[in-house]
Amino acid sequence: MVSVVKRKRNGKTEYYLAYSSRGKAKEKYLGTKKPANLENIMKVHEEQSYREDKTPSLETIKKNYSKRNETTDKKILDAESHGFKIAHTYSTQRIEGSTMTLGQTRKLLEDRLSPKDTLTEDIVEAEQLAKIFDSMSDTGADISKRMILSWHETLFEKTDTDNAGSFRRTDVQPYLGRTEYVMWDEVVPEIEKLVMWHDKNKKTMNPVELSARFHNRFELIHPFIDGNGRIGRLLMILILHKNGYPMMNVDPREKLTYINKLESSYLKNNEMVFVRWFVSKYLRENKKYLK
Repeated sequence: MVSVVKRKRNGKTEYYLAYSSRGKAKEKYLGTKKPANLENIMKVHEEQSYREDKTPSLETIKKNYSKRNETTDKKILDAESHGFKIAHTYSTQRIEGSTMTLGQTRKLLEDRLSPKDTLTEDIVEAEQLAKIFDSMSDTGADISKRMILSWHETLFEKTDTDNAGSFRRTDVQPYLGRTEYVMWDEVVPEIEKLVMWHDKNKKTMNPVELSARFHNRFELIHPFIDGNGRIGRLLMILILHKNGYPMMNVDPREKLTYINKLESSYLKNNEMVFVRWFVSKYLRENKKYLK
């Protein structure tokens, strides 16, 4: 964490920025008055110290994950990817209200057996999500507005033809919570700005942080009438996968925490709220690659 320390020296009040870097306490002299841009200075140092602390571990995960994949039979890797697809399809649908169980999702995707007690649209959209996942795993393309719209069209081409593949043309707000999404006429420029931001930062920012920040920003834009969470989580996974990092899922049991972190980032105007949660979860779930 970053804080401001006030000290008396030679009869004068001096201000220092206290922060940690690579586990060591450090200070930066600010002057005899608090800078007008103190909030921005604190935010920059918080992000810098956090990166210095977490990036080495994230890079170790990628290194050991890559080594492990190089020595693992392709059939095993394919089976693991297939298992992740099933888990992701179940989880991302469940977060949005689907009643399908993990077992039912597996039977649907592997054996084409539809559960009798599930809405038809949930079944169809689960199949479409798996289809997008398969195409995502094979794509070498970068994130673009066209890709985002194409995925959305695939997701809803059989269940919501009026909105499939189209950005929303009306303002929306969450059923619960205080997040304010962008106005409908700002959606296209904001998505274009987000894609440009991704292109600018993808070579310098660690992909795990990049994935977290992209997802947070995408969800705050909320570009569609429906499907924002599902498309957003696929894009989150794509960034990790394209950069050689293990993919990560959001479990339905984490739904409230996940949504609360997104909302808190908005209310506090501090993206680090979501980034810290995301990176901590990522490190925890991939600790086997840190040994």
